[in-house]
Amino acid sequence: MINSLLPEIHKHLESHYPKEACGLITEDLKWFPITNVSEYADQFEMDSTEFIKVAISNKIKAVVHSHIDTSPKPSKIDIKQCNGLNLDYYIINLPDKKLYHLKPNRK
Repeated sequence: MINSLLPEIHKHLESHYPKEACGLITEDLKWFPITNVSEYADQFEMDSTEFIKVAISNKIKAVVHSHIDTSPKPSKIDIKQCNGLNLDYYIINLPDKKLYHLKPNRK
């Protein structure tokens, strides 16, 4: 689904390495980088103003974020947030660029 967006996504994620980076994919397959406002390098917290700005004018399909120097396997927090938002999560580890697709309601 997101293959055509991967070069643009990778560029954004890599530009923030070694800090996690994030963004949104809309239903019409557009990529929106979102600022990570977390004070911790190994966590992400989307800038709420940017998130709302995208959500007002687009239907959000998925959240994308990076995992740094570790597996793209979702953490318990990733699973909780994915289910809470009811949105697909795409996790890409850096620097390997392996992709993990997490769907809502995964146990």
